[in-house]
This record gives sequence, structure tokens and C-alpha cells, in this order.
Amino acid sequence: MVLSLCAVLLARGSDVQDADKFALGGIGVAGTISKGESALRTILGAPDAVTQLEKMLPHGTDAGRLYILVGLRMRDRSAYKRAFESYAKHDSTVETVRGCMISRESFQMLMREIDRGNFDILLKQPPR
Repeated sequence: MVLSLCAVLLARGSDVQDADKFALGGIGVAGTISKGESALRTILGAPDAVTQLEKMLPHGTDAGRLYILVGLRMRDRSAYKRAFESYAKHDSTVETVRGCMISRESFQMLMREIDRGNFDILLKQPPR
């Protein structure tokens, strides 16, 4: 049983760390949550969520780093600020999904949205 739980947490971690797109809130016609958001929610429910997220950050894809930043902002503002500063000059574009719209957005623009708390409400709502 413990091995199964560890495997689930590792799989969830890789779903965040290796995410190929950033999508929070309902997406697609059915308005379901993305695999990355589902994984982030699972990690945020763990007592060691901040430690898990901090360990994943340097190894994450750009989309994964955005999920991790959102999670750190929700759980530990000091850890979030440190992480935010370390990517303050990083620039790239990230595939995003908002509702039914798929696009590419600036990593920096998305970081500003995270810093303003624009995604907090989406994680505070129950998943669909």
C-alpha cells in the first residue's frame, strides 16, 4: 500500500514537473481540469507540498515551473518569492489552454498573472 501511494505521488509530481502546457480552470468543451492542475491539487494536499514543489522547480518544463510557482504562492509566500526571483529574467513562450482556446503566451506575462494572484481562485474552487 505504501509503495502504491509513493508511486501515485511520483506520477503526480512528474505530471506537474513535465507538463507540456499550462492550464488552470475548466478546459475544453466539458470544462474539466487538466492533468497538470489535477496533479498540482494532489501535491498541494500533501503535508510536504512545499518541499516537493521546490525539488521539482529546477527540473521542470516552463509550463511545469508555472504550475510550481502557483503552488508555492498558495502554500508558502517566502518560498514563492525566492522561486519567483530566480525566474524573473527567464523568458520563453508557453502553450496555454484557457477554456477552449489554445495559444502560446509569454512566460513573463504568466508570471505576472501568478504574482497578482489571478490563478488562486481557480485552485480554491472544487475541481470539475
